[in-house]
Amino acid sequence: MSEMAIQPSFNGSFKEGTVLLKKHTGLSMTDIKNKIAAKDFFAETNANDIDNMEELKVLVDYFLKLDADVNIFDSDIYGERVFKYQEVSYDEFIHTIDRLKEVMEELHDVNNALSDED
Repeated sequence: MSEMAIQPSFNGSFKEGTVLLKKHTGLSMTDIKNKIAAKDFFAETNANDIDNMEELKVLVDYFLKLDADVNIFDSDIYGERVFKYQEVSYDEFIHTIDRLKEVMEELHDVNNALSDED
């Protein structure tokens, strides 16, 4: 299973960012501050779940509006465990979401076609 995660670092509105992370992750403010200081990952999510991915995009976009730096990471998608995460660009992240939407639409169309055959 592929996962994605983010690693925000705040240049300005640190408080707004931590409040959003608290809401999204359920972590305490102390835990959030410690994870940020340790440059730990946040919002690790299943990269095959479109709802989770779109929620992660909302989070990333919000941080970018706060002028935060956000590194986006994708896990070892082939399960070879050569690496835990590797950094991907924002464009690659958006492409992954778009590709996932296309796959979901195709599966929906196939399911509809199969239902119509019955």
